Amino acid sequence: MDIEQYLIMIRGKDRTEAVASYQYMKSQVRIFFVNSMEGYNYNSVDVVILEHPKVTEITDGMAVYNDGYPFSKVLRVRNFGPMARVHFTNGLSRSYASERIQIKSCGIQYTKAKPIMEYWRDISKHVKNEDEQVERQAFLAREFSKLTFVHPESALSHYLNAAPIHSASSVDSSCLFPFRYNLSQKSALHQALQSTISIIEGPPGTGKTQTILNILANLTVMRDKTVAVVSGNNAAVANVREKLEREGYHFFAANLGNQENKERFFRHLPEWNVSDWRSDEPVAEIRKKITSLDSSIRRLMECEREMAVLKQKLAEYLLEQEHFEHFYAQKDVQQLNKLSFYRQTPGRILEFMKDSFLAVELGTDDNLSYKFKLFFKHGFIRFKLLKDQGQDVMLNYQRQFYVLKVKNLISQIDAIEQKLKAQSYQQLMHEHQMYSIKLFRHKLYEKYHHRQKLECDVRSYMNVKHFQSFMEHYPILLSTTHSLRNSIPANYLFDYCIIDESSQVDLLTGALALSCCKRAIIVGDTKQLPQIVDAKIKKLMKSELFEGLNEAYNYFQHNILSSLLFLYGDSIPKVMLREHYRCHPRIIQYCNKKYYKEELIVFTHETEADAPLLIYGTVEGNHMRDGRKGKFNQRELDVIEREVLKGMVSDAARHSDIGVATPYRNQADKASKQFYELAESDTIHKYQGREKPTMILSTVLDQTRSGKMGMKFVNDPCKVNVAVSRAQNQFILVTDRKAFRKYGNEISDLMRYMEYSTLDPNVLESEIISIFDLLYREYSNKLRDFREKVGQYQSSRHKSENIMHALLDTILKEDRYKDFRLVNQVLLMNLFPNLDILGEEEQRFVRHRASVDFVIYHKFDNSPALAIEVDGFAFHENNPKQLERDKKKEEIFEKYGVALHRFPTTGSGEESRLKGLLDQHMLPKMELI
Repeated sequence: MDIEQYLIMIRGKDRTEAVASYQYMKSQVRIFFVNSMEGYNYNSVDVVILEHPKVTEITDGMAVYNDGYPFSKVLRVRNFGPMARVHFTNGLSRSYASERIQIKSCGIQYTKAKPIMEYWRDISKHVKNEDEQVERQAFLAREFSKLTFVHPESALSHYLNAAPIHSASSVDSSCLFPFRYNLSQKSALHQALQSTISIIEGPPGTGKTQTILNILANLTVMRDKTVAVVSGNNAAVANVREKLEREGYHFFAANLGNQENKERFFRHLPEWNVSDWRSDEPVAEIRKKITSLDSSIRRLMECEREMAVLKQKLAEYLLEQEHFEHFYAQKDVQQLNKLSFYRQTPGRILEFMKDSFLAVELGTDDNLSYKFKLFFKHGFIRFKLLKDQGQDVMLNYQRQFYVLKVKNLISQIDAIEQKLKAQSYQQLMHEHQMYSIKLFRHKLYEKYHHRQKLECDVRSYMNVKHFQSFMEHYPILLSTTHSLRNSIPANYLFDYCIIDESSQVDLLTGALALSCCKRAIIVGDTKQLPQIVDAKIKKLMKSELFEGLNEAYNYFQHNILSSLLFLYGDSIPKVMLREHYRCHPRIIQYCNKKYYKEELIVFTHETEADAPLLIYGTVEGNHMRDGRKGKFNQRELDVIEREVLKGMVSDAARHSDIGVATPYRNQADKASKQFYELAESDTIHKYQGREKPTMILSTVLDQTRSGKMGMKFVNDPCKVNVAVSRAQNQFILVTDRKAFRKYGNEISDLMRYMEYSTLDPNVLESEIISIFDLLYREYSNKLRDFREKVGQYQSSRHKSENIMHALLDTILKEDRYKDFRLVNQVLLMNLFPNLDILGEEEQRFVRHRASVDFVIYHKFDNSPALAIEVDGFAFHENNPKQLERDKKKEEIFEKYGVALHRFPTTGSGEESRLKGLLDQHMLPKMELI
């Protein structure tokens, strides 16, 4: 029979080509076979005769699948209704149940996404790689020339068409955690299971790999899904592989990728023995226990997180208290043993400060009504002392504020610790993990205890005959982004693809990975180092190719993480891992303040003996050189060897415990040669994803013209964030202090933070102290609440200050000014500790609790940047006494070199003027950016 017109199934087998003719009988079919004169009778139920097929020619933009596994080299498909015959280009054909055959058309063929692929395809012809040069160039171009079909259900089609992201709320949210977990990681896992594309933001030390491992456990073993884990380089994928190996789970993950990796994997196929993993306890009972434990643990986890936040706050208050005590010791202050006959609290002290300020401001501090308020509201009776030595009284109150605040925080921490201990939190966590492991291993036992080793090799595993079995055995496939497509048959789709270190994955290799999966989980951090692209390629391209395309697909501006964030904005499901476990609290707190909006919750601890932050400044002089291979600074290398490492060697630190990072390859190479036995040296880029007990950063640049020209490259927030956050116990900065203090805002802010955090003499000897940030932030809130309550009834001054406060708050929320903070009504005695440079009248003015309306300060060392006064017409210009006080205040600020700017309530253009002042303050740094 003609196989193009008929499909004859006899007892479940396609016998069309063997049949010459047939005849229908009552309940039988008589079949005449080719080369046989005799007919054979079959029961009609054993014979299916189909004809008049619907024919589909398979072109480049189409693909054919059998139960989700792709066929290759298909010529056409003939659909006979219940059955379909697939014709291959080699002349062979096979028949299948039609429901098992899917014909897919390219998901971007008739959409606006097609020009994006053309744009990327053009770029692929020019991309080179330092390590592979021409080979990589040919490889990427070849891969994009082969990418003629994009599955309509693939993550790549979804992304290129900017399709809405769907979340399946019906997905079972009961999960197990054989690798432990925290609240953020649990949210990230649930989100990943439910969304077509999701993002896990993983700041340094927040357990990205642990999160990936728990996702893999739940997807592959508990839900029978296939998952590719990829990154832009082998190092990130190696982290996942090594941790699976460490726990004995390596046998269901295939480490493939390039040809060398594939051959190595098939030479040494992993062995397994799961005979001990069978659980005698019923699965339903284990699940029930996990669910029960989970509900108890969640509440306790929230308590533990709250405790960690309180410990962070306590550390900040202890540091500020230390600064205050140093400041207090410089003053000749009469110590008061009893401030009030009421029981004092931090809130009451702030209220006393507020009432005292208002009395001085309004000139009512000698009135009888104010004394009544002091007595009845504050339990204060030493009126003469307050009048004569107001500074001493206020400083005693401020000192007591820190004592009580610290005591209060310690009390809250102790209460939570007792609660966690009483409810056996750690034991519950251990039980939860043990039951998760028990269930996880039991599932692996059920799947693998009778399974035989696969009979395939590096050449045959992708054949239709073997690949489905291969994926059933190895549901996790590890690869780099650019090699993933070469590890699987053309057009195969994983259920999920996890792209790790995604900020370093360029759009081309990211697209290759997304073309291989139905769902994507993007793991990365926009605050760490991005991909490296060659901008010279722009000149080799057809410029019109990008015209009219969405900026999200710009190869030169985005990596796969930033592209998705730009494309989808807030609509993309996103979870930030907040719990940090790597760095000493004082080390990570810089990154937290500078780059993560203080959203990280630090779970590491510090002791009094720790010295987590050290700065070594090189002696004055120009020590940087431009060598043939790039910039280097021999003086910094000598300082590291003779001053930094010498002391560490005597402390028996191991070579592998110390890392030296630098922005320049030439400096890294010279460091490796000079002290290769003492430390491991490399560029900051190469350190991403790694960590060391001690990290040393050599910044290289100096104040020469060439050094200034290199500032933009070195003074990069991502580089600084990565360099600092590699350090577990100690971070050491070796630098030309003056060069970066003058020109580099990132390194300058780092130095400010380090100096403040270690009470560096440069801070302590200054005639201007750091603002007492924590004290004044609480005080500012107290004043603001008061002004909002009474401003409508009292003078317009309160309204004016609130308006200015709101305006300043709005301005400082802009990313440009994010490194400044604001407080208001700062006492001059808290701003200028050394009054010796002032005249007697000026000193009396300061001691009488004079204040300034607003201070904008650097948040990394709390040093004042500029001060602002709001001048109401009636209160200032129409008040000779106030004008005299204003003039005195201006003279005091001028003597200390702090800018004081006045804003009359009758003025206009305040916003542009304020921004101009802030820009002017930043100008030396901005000139080179």
